[in-house]
Amino acid sequence: MMDKRYIPKVGLRTLKTGIAVAITIALSWYVFGIYSGMGAIAAVVAMQPTVKRSSKIVFSRIFGTIVGLMCGLLIVYAFGVNPISIGLAVIVALTLNTTFDKTHMSTYAAFAIVLMLENPTTDFFHYAWTRSLLTAVGVFVSLGVNYAFMPPRYEERLLSEIRKTSSYMFHHWRELVGSPAELLETRARILGHQELHMMLQEDMKVTNVKLKHLTIKQYRLLIHLEDKLVLLLESLAEHRESLLLMDEEERKTFEAEFLYLLAHHHDILYTCDKPYSLFTLPHEDLSVSEILHGHLLDYHEQLELFKHDPKQTKAPSR
Repeated sequence: MMDKRYIPKVGLRTLKTGIAVAITIALSWYVFGIYSGMGAIAAVVAMQPTVKRSSKIVFSRIFGTIVGLMCGLLIVYAFGVNPISIGLAVIVALTLNTTFDKTHMSTYAAFAIVLMLENPTTDFFHYAWTRSLLTAVGVFVSLGVNYAFMPPRYEERLLSEIRKTSSYMFHHWRELVGSPAELLETRARILGHQELHMMLQEDMKVTNVKLKHLTIKQYRLLIHLEDKLVLLLESLAEHRESLLLMDEEERKTFEAEFLYLLAHHHDILYTCDKPYSLFTLPHEDLSVSEILHGHLLDYHEQLELFKHDPKQTKAPSR
């Protein structure tokens, strides 16, 4: 029986990229009567994780291609088609993009020149015009597919990833304190959550997607909570020997308070999308070493911030 780890998974973006390429090639064949890889490549490049990023590619790809093709035409008519003229056309296109602070279009311009001149033809103007048009078709098809066909939805994934990472820290904090490598990996996952949060914001601006569970601010607060917790664990790892030298009673007080805050963090994580909470979080003064005390209070403050967010407070359903 095949191991599930080796079963290929077709992601949504992969599927939509294939659909965009198929539509673009079909249009080039049946509408324009030609085959051009430029349109298909444009569709691949324009298929981004969010609709907003796809829309940004439209301008860069189209105008970068036009600049490249125009530079290529001028150099070809002046010097003919040869390796030196192709290199010169690329230099001119890149210089123009840099001069007008459009370096983000440079790659597309150079790519257009190389594709246009790799197969010399007697009618370069027609060649350049049709390829520019097909490039525009490709990026607009990709944008349309990304928007209309199962547009990206990052909310469920973000909440799931936050719960997964935070729960791991709740249950394995002792192992994490003893493993700097795992702490670093955990922090990297939190950075991934920040990226998902940013993509969720981008989609909200373009597609007007409605959030089902929390507000965008509350998702940001949950990520901040993760960050405060991993910072506290990193501090524990750094000062583990000093913690062992603390007074027994003081150390037990610290651990009890730490576990208490973990319980409330767990409560927030699994009731944040519910109309109720299992606990309230009172103000408390802690007695621990200065560095750990600062991180603990910072973590405490972030928990309170989420608990007292007015948009989070809901009346219990009857």
